[in-house]
Amino acid sequence: MAKKVAEEYYLMHKDIPVCLMEISNSGELGSFRINQSAIDHFPIGGKMNAMKFHEWWRDRAIPKTRNGVKSALQRLGYDSTSSALVDNLALSLSDCYWIQPRGEGLNWADVNLFTNDFVDTFGDITLNKEHAIDLRHQTKFNCAASQGELQKKWCIDMSGQRYMIKGNYGQSYQQSINELFATALHEKQGFSNYTSYYETVLTVEGGIEGLGCLSYDFCSENKEIISAWELLQSTKIRQNESLYYPLKRICIELGIAEQEFDAFMDYEIMTDYLLSNTDRHMNNISVVRDPDSLEILGMAPIYDSGNSMFYNIPYEQLDQIHLDQIETHSFIKKEIKLLSYVKDRKIVDIDLAEMDFSIYEKDLLERHIRIPKIKELYERKRMKLRAFQNGKDIWKTERY
Repeated sequence: MAKKVAEEYYLMHKDIPVCLMEISNSGELGSFRINQSAIDHFPIGGKMNAMKFHEWWRDRAIPKTRNGVKSALQRLGYDSTSSALVDNLALSLSDCYWIQPRGEGLNWADVNLFTNDFVDTFGDITLNKEHAIDLRHQTKFNCAASQGELQKKWCIDMSGQRYMIKGNYGQSYQQSINELFATALHEKQGFSNYTSYYETVLTVEGGIEGLGCLSYDFCSENKEIISAWELLQSTKIRQNESLYYPLKRICIELGIAEQEFDAFMDYEIMTDYLLSNTDRHMNNISVVRDPDSLEILGMAPIYDSGNSMFYNIPYEQLDQIHLDQIETHSFIKKEIKLLSYVKDRKIVDIDLAEMDFSIYEKDLLERHIRIPKIKELYERKRMKLRAFQNGKDIWKTERY
């Protein structure tokens, strides 16, 4: 008998079937048929056309570029991250979508990762390639859906709370330390809508202990997030148009007050500038939604600030950085020009942004030489932001 090349699944939003999908053995989405009576529950990012929905499905898988993915796929016997996604029923700890094999009587209570125990074997292998054990037979479900290229692993603490452990690129621990540094900055500012990161120890390649960070899941059965990337798939964007304005229009249309959007983005842009966070791409900004009523509850807490503080710049090049020419993955390419979107220049207290850099002594000893340099660069950024708060449009005086 010939092997099936595709199987049928219902895309579910909790217990609501939103469409019937054909998915190949390799995890690729084929044809699909939308349940029009549940169209409001269909993913926002896939509503415009079939191509957008295919993109939404592909984006749900673990990125192929994540560190350690190739090794994890080989050890767990998957052909691709897409096939791992299907094996995991496309479950996530960020929203309430999943896939139900047609003809099987599974429901949301049976499968969701917010209340059912799981072991994130895939994440464990990407973090600790040599010592991870395949524990899939000890748990009903795996957890294979989280975004980003950095190694990550979902866990459950003794009280049942879900949390994510994040690793680092290369031999440095700076990305994790950057998350701790950003947490301290937000705490000093008295800002509440951010994700707290905590120090943790993890076993890294070679079997040695290293520094990582963890954060608790701010999503639940009653609260899911929709990324700015997905929201932007629901509208046409003019060529060379900054993504800031389409995103603002969509958020306001969904019910977020303009004042709330402006205040959140003003704060995020200014603190990202201080931190030299070059990775505030559209999957690192989200809104929060009630999955039952579909009400948009507001902007999601600030998260993922690890790619900051010149973490990937070699020490000998730190003196050559031109602060006015830093490029970033965000609404526009030039970091300094992001400040032109800010409405309330005083939303960040620049005096309370004086920071303790001794936290970077937690990095490897050979990287301690970097601390005075990154502190100097941060202080120069703080001086520029003070000039901005005093009315200077500093992006107009950039040096070439």
